[in-house]
Amino acid sequence: MGNVSVISAILSVAGAVVTVTLGGLFEWRRRRADRELARRDLVSRYRDPLLQSAALLAARLRIAIDLFSGRPVHQAAPGTKRQEDYNRYESLYRLAAYLGWVQILRQEAHFLDLGSRRRSRHLMRRLADVRAALSGHAEEGGTDVFFLLGGEQQAIGELMVDPDSPDRPRCLGYVAFRRKYRDDPEFMEWFSPLAEEIDTLVKRPQEAVIRLTTIHNALIELIIFLDPRRVWILGPHRKFERKALPVSSGEEAMAATG
Repeated sequence: MGNVSVISAILSVAGAVVTVTLGGLFEWRRRRADRELARRDLVSRYRDPLLQSAALLAARLRIAIDLFSGRPVHQAAPGTKRQEDYNRYESLYRLAAYLGWVQILRQEAHFLDLGSRRRSRHLMRRLADVRAALSGHAEEGGTDVFFLLGGEQQAIGELMVDPDSPDRPRCLGYVAFRRKYRDDPEFMEWFSPLAEEIDTLVKRPQEAVIRLTTIHNALIELIIFLDPRRVWILGPHRKFERKALPVSSGEEAMAATG
């Protein structure tokens, strides 16, 4: 009888240990699954708009490179003020929106966890490469055409964060951007260096092609990293070769831009 009691006690203790162990294991798995779900949601929330903004900016730069290279570019109203204003402000907006999403990523996601430290470091490196390209640090030829200092990039990014977003941070839309650019002198002042740089591109198309190619290629590296299987971005991922234009091509580009 005593042996039976001992065996029963041992089995009860063993069962309790197994129950606690399995319960702890299931709870650990549940928490890990919750953390992974939250991580994926965070990645989707900030990576996807960053990817879209980078792709839209790269597409705009691709058009500008073709234009300054003398290659044919389709425009709805070539040579008109309407087309010139569209080219100017839409280019301003695409660059500003990219910087805005970079700023939101820094504010909200801090160091975005992509599932491994290696991939997270790679993302930071790709963002740093675009930042360097925009600031002119990645330029071997030493050209001073179209560059934004690091502080100017951050300031524009901060201005592009919509203060009236009801739920989570978002960038200003194109209409809100145009309205603030028109009505807010302080807002417009921060964009003055960038607007002046865009005007300089038209006057110096040969250097413009080199500078824009550097920025475009850095963006393509970021896009490929964020969307390696080309699931979300269907446009071309081709990089341009950095080289100077023949003088005649530069003159034709200046004539095309009016």
